Amino acid sequence: NGNGNGNGGFAGGDIGNVNLTESDIMTITIADSQTSAAPELPVFNPARPCYLTDVRDADVAGSGVLGLQSGQGTFKVTWNGAGESMTEANIERNGGDLRTWPALASWDVGSVYEVQVSGINAHPLHFHVNPYQIVDMPEVSYGDGFFKIGDFHDTLLLSDLTGSDPIKIRMVTDRFAGK
Repeated sequence: NGNGNGNGGFAGGDIGNVNLTESDIMTITIADSQTSAAPELPVFNPARPCYLTDVRDADVAGSGVLGLQSGQGTFKVTWNGAGESMTEANIERNGGDLRTWPALASWDVGSVYEVQVSGINAHPLHFHVNPYQIVDMPEVSYGDGFFKIGDFHDTLLLSDLTGSDPIKIRMVTDRFAGK
């Protein structure tokens, strides 16, 4: 600080009749004004890319139930009750690598799909490439308001839910419909 007194460059002391170590340098007074109302703020609706269009009221091309189940070192994904664990033995039985693992569903690009998801408390929900919108949950929000109905996500884990608490999401497939 250059002055050797160890107080950040301020030497303290007096300038004229003002003691600089104990003086108020500013007073701010905030008063309620009865003369003017709060200004009306404009509504802002940002332009969204096609894959982030609000689809809560859209017509749905298809729907299904996605189950995420984990436990005892295994993980299982089901679509409308069908599916098996991606264990090494099951992968080898189905041809030996992930490229030969059968798809659980087929979706058309550019369509809106609704998915009821359970087990989102135990494993993150992630659809490769396609973001999704939350359209229904047991509560309006979770995570102190961070996760809300209407929000878009790429990956979502809601540890506040139980395995039987479903949420509903909708998505528009865009250029990539899955496997």
